[in-house]
Amino acid sequence: MFLERFVYSILCFVFAMYVARKVLKTKSNWLIGLLGFQTIGLVVESLTFFNGIYPDVKMRIYIFLINILIPSALIFLDYKKIDASELFLEEIGDYYMHKGKYQKAIAKYLKATEKKKNSNKLFVKLGTAYNAIGERRTAFDKFAKAVELDRNDYKSYYEIGIIFNELGKKNDAQIVLDNALRIKPDYTPASELLAVVLCSQNKYDEAINVYKNAIKYDADNYQLYYSLGIVRTELRDFDEASNCYKKVIELKPDFCEAYFSLGQINLLRGELKLAEENFKKSALDPELASKSYYQLAKTYILDGDEIKAVNYVQYAIEIDPGYRYKAESEPLFKNIKDYLTGVHMVSEAQMKLEQEIDEKVKEKYQKDYDNIKINKDVKEDDVEFNFMDKYKD
Repeated sequence: MFLERFVYSILCFVFAMYVARKVLKTKSNWLIGLLGFQTIGLVVESLTFFNGIYPDVKMRIYIFLINILIPSALIFLDYKKIDASELFLEEIGDYYMHKGKYQKAIAKYLKATEKKKNSNKLFVKLGTAYNAIGERRTAFDKFAKAVELDRNDYKSYYEIGIIFNELGKKNDAQIVLDNALRIKPDYTPASELLAVVLCSQNKYDEAINVYKNAIKYDADNYQLYYSLGIVRTELRDFDEASNCYKKVIELKPDFCEAYFSLGQINLLRGELKLAEENFKKSALDPELASKSYYQLAKTYILDGDEIKAVNYVQYAIEIDPGYRYKAESEPLFKNIKDYLTGVHMVSEAQMKLEQEIDEKVKEKYQKDYDNIKINKDVKEDDVEFNFMDKYKD
């Protein structure tokens, strides 16, 4: 048993020296990591050996794997003149992709394609990496190659569709997206993009059919209903649009855009109470607050409540000052225009006064700060107390 442990320990040491020599030669990060783990294994093996202790099963497996098996494999690969790193080029590329190091990932993937020339998966990864660094033309070529290798690669058709759409080639985008959906009819991203492409060409009826087909496969997708509602609204089909927005709210009650869109239809139809309810709900989203308040102001004007209208215009202006000028030029607000102009003047006067106060406080603070710098013996706590004491009143 002693001789066996002694030989085993010597082997661990020899293999560690072999890896150390390779580290000095190649400066490879993964070999440096391996050497670190080997060192741990060596320390444990040495301590247990000299103290006459036998490591537990888990530690024995660890030492055998790190200190014996992997170095043995490296020696074999060296004998066969095979670069170990080239065996895992794609996996290393995946690691770089995950870390956002796209250029390094591309380098590994390109190297891997030299041996895997017919790997559809590898060309998809290359296309994705080139897309990530904004090289659309090269990305297109890689996705096209992926499709050439696998005619059923619906995701690559979709990626090509994105590129065509960004380049303004709407007809080409439509063709490849149709191909993607022919292969996989329930692929929602392709349906959504195809509908957008069709709408950009004013093919609203076709877009509606695309959304309807997508909903058949993805009935709980609130975004599909919302997008369909937008198209229905564009066509002034308010009944169907309202139904779509209500379905969105049923599926996702906190989706404020649906309340806003529904409120706009209510306002157009003169359903002022419903419009008020929906705009108040949409205003809960900070991104929609200013325009929701502005629409509420319109609702109150139409309802004859000018005081509330003025209040909500003010709320909108506080968030986005651009609404002041919009309201002043809006015919609907003509009865409160003078008040809005007055608010504008008062606001400017207040801002000017606040600036003057800030300047005066700044001057006083600067004097105190200069005095503090001159009197080096003053403690920090005393300075803060004295400064605050001056401005108590």
